[in-house]
Amino acid sequence: MKKVLFLMSLCFLTASCTTNPNGTKMDVSQEESKMEVYNRAMFNFNYHVDKYAIKPVAKGYKAITTQSVRNRVTNFFNNLTEPASAINNLLQGQVKNSGISVARFGVNTTLGLLGMFDVASGWGLSKKKNSFDATMAKYCVPDGPFVVMPVLGPSTPRYLVGYAADSFADPMYWALFDKQDEDWALVATYGGTALKLINKRAENMALLDNLEEGSVDYYATVKSAFLQNRQKFESLCSVKQEDTSSASSYDFDFDDE
Repeated sequence: MKKVLFLMSLCFLTASCTTNPNGTKMDVSQEESKMEVYNRAMFNFNYHVDKYAIKPVAKGYKAITTQSVRNRVTNFFNNLTEPASAINNLLQGQVKNSGISVARFGVNTTLGLLGMFDVASGWGLSKKKNSFDATMAKYCVPDGPFVVMPVLGPSTPRYLVGYAADSFADPMYWALFDKQDEDWALVATYGGTALKLINKRAENMALLDNLEEGSVDYYATVKSAFLQNRQKFESLCSVKQEDTSSASSYDFDFDDE
């Protein structure tokens, strides 16, 4: 709970950078200029945390596990995102996709051994990934300025709000909600978060190494790649605006794979 409130507070503090002290709105170039020094400093901090702490642990984790084991871990955490996908599919009017997400969670949690095996896909229930970030984009909520957050890395205010909102739909959050005073619950909470981070870092080891080696300015490369990836969300708003003139042609389908 404290983590979520902290993230949301950071979001709104970041979003406040879009206005000057006198209340006038700054243009995008002025926003980026004011944030550039901070972003580069925080990116450098994250880079060294990764280099001397996260990456070495991820290398060790990768050395003692097989690809099959890492796939099981990835599937487990992916399964925990199904409730959030179901809620956001519903918020976007995608009732069928919402039902599929619910069915996938039920099937994979039970027959798939807590989601470690994707049984549902074999039954024709393909993943319908969605997020509150995409829901806000669908309703034309601005993304806000690019900002680098401690440990989390490249972000935007809308991305952070979406991240915080989706965390409320995580089954582990509710399973441990009233047990935070118990030692085992703390171990499960922080241990699970650490495992998710290390597993994800291990699976993206080669990709990030290649990205860094091929970059003259690593920060600029990461920023460019992040913002290009976010363009897929912005198209949701433009589609909605274009289709408002004809209700019969409105297309709710969304694929965030």
